[in-house]
Amino acid sequence: MRSVWAFGAGAGTDVRRWGRLGKAALILGVLGVLLVVGAFGYAMVLGPQSVAIRSGDMEPTYRPGQALVLTAVEPGEVRRGDVVVFRSSPAPGEPVSSHLKRVIALGGDRVSQCGDQPVQLNGAPLAEPYLEGGEVNGFRCFDTTVPDGQMFVMGDHRANSLDSRVWGAVPLDTVKARDVPSTVRALVAVGAAGVLGLLFVVVAAILGVIAARRRRTAPAAYPQWAATGP
Repeated sequence: MRSVWAFGAGAGTDVRRWGRLGKAALILGVLGVLLVVGAFGYAMVLGPQSVAIRSGDMEPTYRPGQALVLTAVEPGEVRRGDVVVFRSSPAPGEPVSSHLKRVIALGGDRVSQCGDQPVQLNGAPLAEPYLEGGEVNGFRCFDTTVPDGQMFVMGDHRANSLDSRVWGAVPLDTVKARDVPSTVRALVAVGAAGVLGLLFVVVAAILGVIAARRRRTAPAAYPQWAATGP
């Protein structure tokens, strides 16, 4: 009867092993699905948009031919200093087109400049370390208060930029995306999480198949009364 007991114990070990594999498959599968769904959802929130720089009005920050990956943004999330893409008509009768500019002022702000003096924002000089050659280039004097729901935009290369100095303020609801330096890193992390999730799902599927096969081929354990002798 000792051999019968040994056989029964081995079968029980196989069943327990199948149980561990099944649990591992379930855990990995759930983690994989969560990673894939989470990565996809976060990517949808970021709303990445790829644009190519075609002009030099934002030099030296952006060069012609440079490719950018921008993040979707709601109008109420736009902040001073943001570099945004918006779609607007430069003048009545002209077609709507996309522009990349820097937000200088928002609704309620007073912005002014004359000659080669720095831009004044709400009565104080605006620090602009991003300007091409440090040139403020005030080719046109202006002094305006930005209407609510609008923004005053300018290019970083002031001598080469048509912007709100000519157009006037631009509605915030024309903004489609903004440049966030961490966007590319975030997308890389999201992609890595998605790939890892898919890998987990594949491994879970393999473990599930192995566990199912072991379950089918494992010999039935003897009942307790058959494993005990007189």
